[in-house]
Amino acid sequence: MGTRVLGKVVLGAGAVVAALTVVGCGAGQSAGSPSPTTSATTSVATNPAPASVASTETAGGGTCTAAGLSAALGKKTQLPVDPQGQLGAAGTHYRIDLVWTNTSQVSCTLRGFGGVDLDGPNQGTAGGPTYSLPRTADTPGTVTLAPGASAHTAIGYVDPSGSNPDATQTWTPTHLSVTPPNQTTHLSVPWTAGTPVYFDPEDGLAAASISPVTAGS
Repeated sequence: MGTRVLGKVVLGAGAVVAALTVVGCGAGQSAGSPSPTTSATTSVATNPAPASVASTETAGGGTCTAAGLSAALGKKTQLPVDPQGQLGAAGTHYRIDLVWTNTSQVSCTLRGFGGVDLDGPNQGTAGGPTYSLPRTADTPGTVTLAPGASAHTAIGYVDPSGSNPDATQTWTPTHLSVTPPNQTTHLSVPWTAGTPVYFDPEDGLAAASISPVTAGS
């Protein structure tokens, strides 16, 4: 699963007012007579101030980032068959949802596939193996998350332990390293499914897949 992030300008201008006073002498006035004074005031205004420009962060609708999301595994469900037809027939099929929750104060959008990597105990490689889960053929849509709202990525996998007694082909991850769609920052999620996944010592992890982000948890 490969989790695995996804400027503000406010302009204003006031009017400029100029006062012009014109003083003149009327024809036929005698010298020394008080000159009548006429005052004229002309207002000169600049162009109207442009409206404030709201950023996408303030208005909402921007891409959800890893900093504004939390990720956790939801409830595991046993499937009677593999709905994608990609996970093979042997073993017990499960679906578990990776739930994305908007923890920011503004709405944001998710679209596409997140990145989901399974990380696990050392299988002979320093630091332990990491396996990126392949995507299903489902078409992504755009999901808008209000503050506190959730969406999910469905993870499908096969637990071979019931039908395959060969312990070398069962592997239990320790956690997921997940990346929201269109982001590069990883979030770590404990593997709470409690069941192993199919593991081929030569080819690595098999019989697993992820869906695009879908609304709801």
